[in-house]
Amino acid sequence: MTVRPATSADILQVVDMVETLRAAVGGPVAVDRPWTAQVIARLIASPDAGVWVSGAGFIAGSLQPTVISPAPIAMEHGWWASDGSGLRLLRAFEAWADERGAALVQLSTGAEGPDLARLGYRRAEQAWIK
Repeated sequence: MTVRPATSADILQVVDMVETLRAAVGGPVAVDRPWTAQVIARLIASPDAGVWVSGAGFIAGSLQPTVISPAPIAMEHGWWASDGSGLRLLRAFEAWADERGAALVQLSTGAEGPDLARLGYRRAEQAWIK
């Protein structure tokens, strides 16, 4: 499965996948489709962000400083694949982050998500919601 940068023609398909992702991880907030489409469009258009797609997968992220350091962090905003392309999508995001000098890549997974240690990641924080 080919991984490529998303275009505006991919926005609605990515929104559909965001809904599937939210359901799969038990996300606590319903997807607001118009808002999500606007966010995806902004990420596609931004020089400091990107969205990549496969046949049935996507990854989206942006470069952001933190309150700790101005060094850019590549922050993933959504990552889903039901076609076996998850690792290829991640590698595209990592390559983009590296090309732009990101100090690190930050990912999130669902509570029962994959262990990314085998890919060189380590758990740094946990998210809590109320």
